[in-house]
Amino acid sequence: MPIKDRVVSWYIQNILIPRIEIIDNPGFIITTLSKPPNITYLREIFLPEPLFELIETRIVEHYGNKGKQTLYSAGKKFGYLYASISNFPTINTTNKKDFSNFAYYLVRYIEGVFSSKAQHKINVDEKLFTVSFKDYIICRHNGLGYIMADGGIAGIWAYAVDEKSIEGVQLECQGRGDDKCLIMCGYEEKIREKTPNFFCEKNLLGQKFEETYLSLNRIRPPDYSNNSLQDLLHVGFFEYKHGMLVYNNIRFFPVESHILYILEEELSKLENGEQTLFNICFDFGRYLRKKYGYEDYKKFIPDFFPALGFGDITFLDAENIAAIYYPWTFFSKKSKYIIFRGMISGFVSDSIKKKIEFKNYDIDIKDFLTLTIKT
Repeated sequence: MPIKDRVVSWYIQNILIPRIEIIDNPGFIITTLSKPPNITYLREIFLPEPLFELIETRIVEHYGNKGKQTLYSAGKKFGYLYASISNFPTINTTNKKDFSNFAYYLVRYIEGVFSSKAQHKINVDEKLFTVSFKDYIICRHNGLGYIMADGGIAGIWAYAVDEKSIEGVQLECQGRGDDKCLIMCGYEEKIREKTPNFFCEKNLLGQKFEETYLSLNRIRPPDYSNNSLQDLLHVGFFEYKHGMLVYNNIRFFPVESHILYILEEELSKLENGEQTLFNICFDFGRYLRKKYGYEDYKKFIPDFFPALGFGDITFLDAENIAAIYYPWTFFSKKSKYIIFRGMISGFVSDSIKKKIEFKNYDIDIKDFLTLTIKT
């Protein structure tokens, strides 16, 4: 069986059929990657690859090494928190065989949604992990990958071996002309044997899965949005091919919703970081509208973004949009929702050929999170 067909078959048999990834509810994407009896319930979103390409490229162009460090920090913090809230097994909570089996399962999942081929090696005694990918998200185009490659994988492995000082570096990258992407995670001294050029982040926050997260993100029937991701796959609006979810030649990948909050928080620490991030997302929104090709934004936005997991979306009027059941995390109260506001602003602006910025927002957190963005 060809590799691309094997990957798709594994993903369908092991993820979609047993409903480990639930994609048939408008406004919600839910994933349960952990194994019994420690099943968790994660609120995910599907994000466009070009958005992250643009964020990484612009941040590095504008801030240089400081920008690279910030992107890496965001990725590692996310990876560590993701593994924590997913209740992934660690070398201290399971035996070597079960630990290795879960690592295999996790890499196959990554292969199914983030790449077209993956191979990995584990040295538990040295706490060393190497993995290679073909067509890995983001870095395959921009040659960077600090969020989802170097940082994100390092954070997951740091949690898995219960060692926050584990770092990650991408030694090879398709986006830099190599045949594959090769990521190595281990202690700093081990990485230095391969390259002096890597970043460090040890201020990591773990967050255990608990009832508050479950309750505020629980699947609820929408009042306004009609399309789930499964619906849009069935009608051919999205395609799943060769391990990739694609709309109009834009690749999308699933990721737990903390990524939006952590990325915003870290990039906002840079000088003028909030405005820079907003402008990047605004430009992506304009790009997405051009790819769509039509100007009926009041139809597209409530059809498209709920299918990606952003909640039940409706236009209250021309200048107010509500995202009911927006993904909640422990960062929600202090977030400024820069990425979402920027994307919607750019999409609407390009639709009406007039600059519109959703600069303001309100949040209402009761049984769920409702985000209202305003001009």
